[in-house]
Amino acid sequence: MKTALALLAPLLAGLLNGCVGVLPVSSGGNQTVQGKVITRAAASFILLGQTTRQQVVARWGDEYRASPRRSVLAYAWEKPAAGLCWWIVLVGPGGGGAAGGHCERSQWSACFLEFDAANRVSRTEFVALNQRESLDEQMENWAARCHKGFLETGGGVFNPINGHPCFMDTLAKNSRAAK
Repeated sequence: MKTALALLAPLLAGLLNGCVGVLPVSSGGNQTVQGKVITRAAASFILLGQTTRQQVVARWGDEYRASPRRSVLAYAWEKPAAGLCWWIVLVGPGGGGAAGGHCERSQWSACFLEFDAANRVSRTEFVALNQRESLDEQMENWAARCHKGFLETGGGVFNPINGHPCFMDTLAKNSRAAK
């Protein structure tokens, strides 16, 4: 509650003495920033247990990321999602001032594909990717969760690869990033 009041106090002061504005703006519609967009319609040719990895690559191209440890690959793309334009104008007895700026967000998505021992597609999924983790991490985590039960995956509490509690992995990753 104290944090909310600390954040609201300057905003209220600005509103009483000036103008604050935030305006959502379009960031380019369907324009692709990076990668090749794979749609569900484009994936309709995939038949689980029948379509091979070679057929997928022949149709979609070689702009994919493959896992070195598992028989999984990802086609990832990034598109503009939204932008914000903001401004503030303050007026007081001693004068006034103005400031403004903008920021843009993007939507990072992927189509993950898993292959069986015969190199045939055994599972696919379209996912919205997390901006805070690498594509490799998310692909490996997705592959580790497939076809396994609660206890085999650590139930989201333990990392199935090393057995450590997930919060310890997160703390270690954040401490490495801070250095």
